[in-house]
Amino acid sequence: MRRLWMGCMAFVCCALLSACTPSSSSPTPTSPLSSDQPLVDIRTPSPAPVTPAPSTQQDESRDVPASLPDEETTLSYLWNGAVETPSAVRHHSLFGYSMVYDPDLFPRQSWEDGDSYWASAGNYLSVNCINGMDAATVRQALILQENIPDLGQQVQIGSGNYTAHTLVVSPENGIYRQFWILERSPDQTLLVEQSYVMYQPETARYQAVQAAMLATLTLE
Repeated sequence: MRRLWMGCMAFVCCALLSACTPSSSSPTPTSPLSSDQPLVDIRTPSPAPVTPAPSTQQDESRDVPASLPDEETTLSYLWNGAVETPSAVRHHSLFGYSMVYDPDLFPRQSWEDGDSYWASAGNYLSVNCINGMDAATVRQALILQENIPDLGQQVQIGSGNYTAHTLVVSPENGIYRQFWILERSPDQTLLVEQSYVMYQPETARYQAVQAAMLATLTLE
């Protein structure tokens, strides 16, 4: 996974450099990532079908200590016309944020460069810390690789009402993906991804829980 991360990060840098370098007569090269390929360059994990099974991810994940002890709390969300309030945990991540999550429905796994909150294949939230890139650079990399229209949209995310760029990938293979790009500093950016499989019995519940989790995100 680390070797894949390093190789893909190198590709991102090369792609951005090529995009900014004028060309004399050669035609513009086509991106090796077509619109029907999942993003694997600057995020973890990837949606199905390339995502390893949860058991494989558990084997590869490692215990990343938190900046502060986790806190027991609750997470409220509306589902089937009723308010659900399961027991939850606020995780204070070393990657510069905290967020409340449901450990039963979306258990957390920590990686060298971020955290994933994984329900099942294609159903997860991930928060990845990208060093050496500002928000604008990460945003342009996503636009180029995912062929996303550059809409320039900004939204509020989390309990701190942070302004973030948001990018939505057209549903592919029945999977919906949305990204939020939060700049912590000119040299560090958080890339938050929401992914869920559409038209599954649990889809509405996953969406509701993901929205509730995102509403608790706080930069630290």
